[in-house]
Amino acid sequence: MREPTVLIVEDGDEYRENLTRFVPGPTWLQARSASAALAVLSEQPVDVVYLDMRFDRIPREDLVGDHAEATRQHNGDPVRGWRYLENNQGLFILDALARAGHRELPVILAYDFGREATRWKHLHRRYPRLRWVPDAVTPTEIRATLLECLRRD
Repeated sequence: MREPTVLIVEDGDEYRENLTRFVPGPTWLQARSASAALAVLSEQPVDVVYLDMRFDRIPREDLVGDHAEATRQHNGDPVRGWRYLENNQGLFILDALARAGHRELPVILAYDFGREATRWKHLHRRYPRLRWVPDAVTPTEIRATLLECLRRD
């Protein structure tokens, strides 16, 4: 049996560096934006996506989501609109993946929903293959979550 291929989607290198070092086994790929992730997914099979939530280190033009709508939702403040897109970019990328035909692809979102049970419930209902891990997660917990995602295939 081949090792799984995991696509890490993050705007830095922290997850890639830590995962490749502390969770050996999978083939780790990396993309820094929704468009880059979609390009990887069009080129090769991926078993799981490991997705960061916050993207504040990429150019604004690489963010997905409607900035005008986010600005309207934040009382016409464009700065708060950009901040909203950056802070929730993982969810916008998740939606972009689903709209591009990857709804069944398991995704592990690096975000702590421990205090946001209602938000998690709604997200999980919409994306049943979605799992989450907090930032303070051990390699053993990450491996267990990866295995859980792969068992569902």
